[in-house]
Amino acid sequence: MKNFDLMPTKENLINALQKNLIGRNNDLAYFYELLLAQEGARSIAIDGRWGSGKTFFIKQAELLINAKNPVCNMDEEERRKILQFVSTEKDEEMQENCELAIYYDAWENDNDIDPIMSIVYEIAKQLSMNYIFEPECNLLKAAGSIIEAVSGKSVSGILESLKNTTSFSAFKEQKDIHEKLKDFFSEILLERANRLVIFVDELDRCKPNYAVQVLERIKHYFCDERITFVFAVNIEELQHTIKNQYGNEFNACRYLDRFFDIRVSLPPAEINGLYDKLGLTLNATMEEVCKRVIEVYHLELREITRYYRLVKTAEYDVTHGIKKINFSFSNGQGKQLILLYIVPLLIGLKIVDISLYHDFISGKNPKPLIDVYFGSGIEDYFTPWLLNKNESYQEEAGMKLVSKEDKLSSLYYAIFAMEYSTVNYRKDIGEYQFNAKSKEYALRIASMLSEYADYQI
Repeated sequence: MKNFDLMPTKENLINALQKNLIGRNNDLAYFYELLLAQEGARSIAIDGRWGSGKTFFIKQAELLINAKNPVCNMDEEERRKILQFVSTEKDEEMQENCELAIYYDAWENDNDIDPIMSIVYEIAKQLSMNYIFEPECNLLKAAGSIIEAVSGKSVSGILESLKNTTSFSAFKEQKDIHEKLKDFFSEILLERANRLVIFVDELDRCKPNYAVQVLERIKHYFCDERITFVFAVNIEELQHTIKNQYGNEFNACRYLDRFFDIRVSLPPAEINGLYDKLGLTLNATMEEVCKRVIEVYHLELREITRYYRLVKTAEYDVTHGIKKINFSFSNGQGKQLILLYIVPLLIGLKIVDISLYHDFISGKNPKPLIDVYFGSGIEDYFTPWLLNKNESYQEEAGMKLVSKEDKLSSLYYAIFAMEYSTVNYRKDIGEYQFNAKSKEYALRIASMLSEYADYQI
């Protein structure tokens, strides 16, 4: 199975900028202007649901910041591409003293002893330092190596004051840790930038104790007027994390206000570009159904790519005429309806809410079917054939007036709720026929373990 996810590799980040794939180039430009306007120590939270593209956004922001800094070591062709497709008010010239950006994945590092050491290590690594950190190394020795490599300046005076320090735990107890860290950042920024922007990602996925440590250590030790911290987080999930640490009665929202000076909601993506990349712009029924499921359940970018990959794997060759099959429910209409309209819904429900999925397939709740199709326009593709000969959706002489909602409920009942027997072995709804095998048929295809699946997609 191919991976449809748009991973935040440098190539994908730049290509997405060139094509403005999800319509966020202007948002990046505005965010850059917001960063430039900050004075003093600042902390900004970019709030977005899981899978909404926060990591992709801040990694593009990191590229943009460093592309605008002429001192940063970057391939000039890459720099040109980035600056060409994201225009800001500061494009007339690049100043020698610009921002310098660093990316820190908190989740990847949440087994570390202390976030301070972890962040310093990331700075060293991303600035291409060759210093190897030992588990209990002296922080200032590490800092000295970084500073000397970056600026060429001697820090022997700083190190001399700590010549008897043998571990980070001993160092952090010293009263002058703030000044030592200021010296550390001063030397790093001296020839490279006038402000350091540290992007902290995946904090809401960390163990509660480490997430709290990151916030409190940064607040206490990194309060430097030349540093801006940007946290890419799901605020709602982070509040749950905080409550797991301090208890359900703890006011996590007020607590987070201590750490975030500004909260920015990640703007919604323009998904037409993503649809085009995935193939969801095809004028085909399955694609229309998939887009409707995405719309109703507000799937985020990561969920969209995963969802469409699963649907394609389960049934693309059949629904698009690539693989011929032999339908066997009487005239086969019931099977075709299940393939086109039921299976994509089942796969979507499994991603959105597994409890809702189980209620749906257990015959307890027809609401998802009605939510997706009633009033969507898509129901016009198949609801005319749900009518029996004496039924109509409009008032007609001699005809029984029925609603599309009622017929959708009847369809649901025939597939998922009806108990078939030797006497009642089949249910006809208009032109469609269903029987005891209908539900099994739908579930098997949605499971991707069927003759219809194509695992090479």
